[in-house]
Order: sequence, then C-alpha cells, then structure tokens
Amino acid sequence: MSMGFKYYLETYGCSLNTADSDIIVGRLEVIDGQRVGNIAEAELILLNTCGVKEPTEDKIVHRLEELAKGTTPVVVTGCLPKISIDRVENAIPGFAALLGPQSIETLASIVPRIFQGEKGIRHIESDNAYKLKWLTGPPDSVICTIPICEGCLGSCAYCAVKFARGKVRSYSIMDLHQIIERCVHLRYREIRLTSQDAAVYGSDTGETLASLLQSISRIEGPHKFRLGMFNANIVMSSINDLLESMDNEHFFKFFHIPLQSGSDRLLKTMKRRYIVSEWETLVKRVRKRFKNATIATDIIVGFPGETESDFEQTLELIQRVKPAVTNISKYGDRPNTLASMSKEKVETSRKKQRSRTLTKLVDEILVESNAAWVGWSGPVIITEKGSRGGMTGRNESYKTVIVHEDLSPGTIVDVEVTSSERTHLIGELRSFS
Repeated sequence: MSMGFKYYLETYGCSLNTADSDIIVGRLEVIDGQRVGNIAEAELILLNTCGVKEPTEDKIVHRLEELAKGTTPVVVTGCLPKISIDRVENAIPGFAALLGPQSIETLASIVPRIFQGEKGIRHIESDNAYKLKWLTGPPDSVICTIPICEGCLGSCAYCAVKFARGKVRSYSIMDLHQIIERCVHLRYREIRLTSQDAAVYGSDTGETLASLLQSISRIEGPHKFRLGMFNANIVMSSINDLLESMDNEHFFKFFHIPLQSGSDRLLKTMKRRYIVSEWETLVKRVRKRFKNATIATDIIVGFPGETESDFEQTLELIQRVKPAVTNISKYGDRPNTLASMSKEKVETSRKKQRSRTLTKLVDEILVESNAAWVGWSGPVIITEKGSRGGMTGRNESYKTVIVHEDLSPGTIVDVEVTSSERTHLIGELRSFS
C-alpha cells in the first residue's frame, strides 16, 4: 500500500532504540512515508521512547505534554508504553497510537487508520514479525547500528526494560551476515552490534556470539565493528572463544562489561548473578589478550541498602581496575521492580554526594588514561564533525580522536596523538587513504 505522507521521528535511549528507529524508517518507507527534519512539516509525529531511567522518562513525558497541545497525530512507541503506560496516557490523552518495541510491523496497518481520524489505538504486545528486514541505515552518517538480539536472561532487581523487551530473540548469523555485508557496501565504516546483552546471543537458537563474530570478521572492507554491552556471568565460560573471534582488524578493542557495584553483598541484592572477583578476572583476561583494550563499565550509586562500606568497595575497585569509561547512574525507582519496593532507600542527598565522589575519581582516571595515549600513532576512522570543531574519529581501541583538518566522514587517516584532554585525544595527520 502506498500513501505518501511526511513524518517526524524522535528517538530516546539506547543504541537498540536507535536501531529500532532505523527499522521504523524502513517500514514507513514501504508505505511511502517521507521522514522530515522539521516537525512543522510533519503530518505524523513518532516518539521512540526509553524507560531505563526516571530522568529520561520525565523528559519524554514533558515532551508528550508539549505535543499534546498540537493537532498533529502522535504515535508513541518504544519501551515506555510497556513500562509506564499510565504516565504516557496522562501526558497525551489524545494519542494516535501506542506501540511496543516488538510491534513496529503493525505501523503499516495503523498509519492508514490514523489518517482516517482514528485515535487511541493500542498495540503494545509483542508480535512474531521479523522486523530486522526493514532496517535502513541512517542516510547522512558512516555509523550504522545493527541489533543482533533482543531480550535478556536476567532478573535484575532495578531493571524495567525486561518488561518491555521480553524473552531473548536472536537474529540468525546468516541474516546478520547479509545485512552487515549490505551496510559495508553502502560505505558504513563504524558498525555497532547492539542488544540488551550481547552475551545472550543465540541462547534461543543454538548459535553463539563467538560464531557470529567469526562469521562477520570475514566480510572484507575498511569498516570496524563495535560490540555492545555483555554481562560477566554469561560470558565467563566462553570468553576465550569471544576474544579469539575479535582478534581481527575489523573489531574495535572495546569491551563494555557492566559492574554496577564493587560490593558482593549489593550485587546479590541487585540479583546480578556474578561476584566482583569474576568481573575483575574477566577484565584481566581481556587486557591480557588486548593490551590497549578500552574497558567500559556501569555503576549504580545509592541502590537501596547501599552502605558507606559498599560504596567504599566500589571506589576501591574502580581505583584498582581503572576502566577507561565508567557510566555513573544515581539509583531511581522503576515501576514494578523489586528494588522499587525496598524499605532501605538511600537519601537523595547521599546519592548525589556519592555520585560526585565517584565522578571525581572517574575524571582523574580518564585524564590519566588519555594521557597514556600521547605519542601513539596509527589509523583512525573519521566518523563525524566534532561538537567543538575539527573532525571526530575512533582509533583501534575506540578512543575518541579529534583531528583539526577538513576531512570527510568515512576517511581513514594515519594520525599521531600529540595531546590529550579529559574527554578525547588530539591527533595530527600523517597520511590518509
């Protein structure tokens, strides 16, 4: 069916949501939908939402309240309708449609109904449609995000995303190989392999993450892959195979392994299914194989029941391991989670203080980590314009390198790092291809 209409799409949240938005674009293209960058031109507005953290939810709810004042139909999709449907409906009572992250396929039938004047359509339950076939890479970028699977095997006490994304659904190695070959052919240079937890890939199909990486490593071209987050407990038994498959020029040596707390007692309360020593062993195994690997991790401060001793253990571990990237979140309740029902909530002021203390340590580690790269030289993939001038690129370990030259995204340049800042490295051009 061809309709011909203009739509505006706004995306919030993780890289899996970014990929879902690329799937939405592909699905609407088939019914002659044209994406516009100016919301005033749109005949339909879509918000692809996130429900991981309360501040993000608050921001989305505020945006919906603004859009509710207009007359353009609004479709709310993504995780939030499955996590906080009451807040969504209260923010925009006249919504055109509410969809879940696994009901993108229904857009083809829902959009015509909206243009016929229908409102209040709900389709938030998962369907069995194979949405990956609609994936369309972003048109003005050399970065493409590919979902390898959805869902997780965990039951973390603080997480509501499991309510939205559900059980594990992995895409086949054959399908992913074909899609990635197409992306490389379309000149995407940084290909992000995303999921809720990459470690669970294939748990539902019998395939493995290592086998997937081995398969796609054979795709020829000047691209590099960035593997997304994986949890320590699931990957422990297969880490050697995983590292072997990534010992290839096509992979950024970037490893996102969430920790959440340096306290075993708190990890147990969080239902994280590993202990600190296992996480630390994993990091050591990665660094032994790839000396310059970038280790990224996540920490929650102020989780219910977190004591000063628990927090000190986290500080000590971060100081000892020195991850190059530490994402810090202040704990916030998510609907219907075990942690939200706890009677041991940490005071807001204490959470803020702990966040400031940890941020100070992390910043010191960042400065030290980046300074160690001064004098390094090697290839850098230029990916986009720098927010404060120059061009942004990534080196083999996914470190951000700013080059103050007029270069096109997708160019691969030989760079020497001459100085460093807290947030990035600064490089000078030696040659380019």
